[in-house]
Amino acid sequence: MACSVPVFRYGLEHWTPDAGRVRVFHREPLTGEPKAASDELQRLAQDEPGRANIAIEVVNVTSGDASSDAMEEYELAGAPNEPWMSVRMPLSKYETGVAWAGPLRLDNVGRLVDSPVRREILSRLSLGESAVWVLLESGHTEQDDAAAARLEERLDYLMEVMELPKLDDEDIRNGLVSVPEDGLRLAFSVLRLRRDDSEEEIFVRQLLASEPDLMEHPEPIAFPVFGQGRVLCALLGEGIKSENVDRAAAFLIGSCSCEVKEKNPGVDLIMLADWKGVVEAGGALPVDLPSAAEIMSSLPETVTFESSASGTAVETSTARGHRLSILVGLLSAVLVALFVWMRPRGRE
Repeated sequence: MACSVPVFRYGLEHWTPDAGRVRVFHREPLTGEPKAASDELQRLAQDEPGRANIAIEVVNVTSGDASSDAMEEYELAGAPNEPWMSVRMPLSKYETGVAWAGPLRLDNVGRLVDSPVRREILSRLSLGESAVWVLLESGHTEQDDAAAARLEERLDYLMEVMELPKLDDEDIRNGLVSVPEDGLRLAFSVLRLRRDDSEEEIFVRQLLASEPDLMEHPEPIAFPVFGQGRVLCALLGEGIKSENVDRAAAFLIGSCSCEVKEKNPGVDLIMLADWKGVVEAGGALPVDLPSAAEIMSSLPETVTFESSASGTAVETSTARGHRLSILVGLLSAVLVALFVWMRPRGRE
């Protein structure tokens, strides 16, 4: 099936992101922070607005019930004694293996689903941009600046000469697009990302895992991100040139030739977002709300409560994890409500 709606807009309104695959490995019963981190992963994986596109598999490596695939992954990680988590990209035509792996901690859970760059991508896409081109820098200033200049110059030119397809009235009546023709924007922007940014470590690994062998390439790489956080392709080094940029841009603003997401190129990134709320609000997502990582980092490391007969304050790791999960849940509920109900505000 085909329709007149541009790919970038159809993707924003209809292509629900596939789930990134997260495995939690443990030997002993989870307690303390690992238990709180596992609970938070499970909460974030629930199919509700404002949650992350992740699916969780908990693997007890001593039970004998783990799959051979899971055990092989655990052994490749060095069979860690501490609770561990691994991340694979959502299923696509590529299987690129483990994108990232590390200790099962709350800060790693936060960085898995959210980061400043992803929040900026979400903000720009919510305001109607056709695509945000993430330029993953090499760390060599001259190369990075040259790649950025080539990309920005070509995108500026394309925004002057390209035209969006004319929307068919029947497609509007059938609900294939929620905005009128004059509500569509032909807009591209570039967002530079340092490869060694510690806050973006897991997101960088996601980008590099979107296609095979990208982790072996140290040069600058451009990733056009559109729709509900879907990365279209990777342009490497000297491949960031006019004809390749033109080809990607033409696909993104062209009429959607196939409404089935899986028949289109690209892979979904793991993001914490209420995409339905973004579409219903018509854009203008608030950008000054705290991120999941900021919320978790601001919480106290310990919680004390009166539990003994003598009234002595006793610290309990299980209580810390339980109360932490409740607090994060409440804060997340507030965020979801704000996403949907706050008045739209333009990005400064």
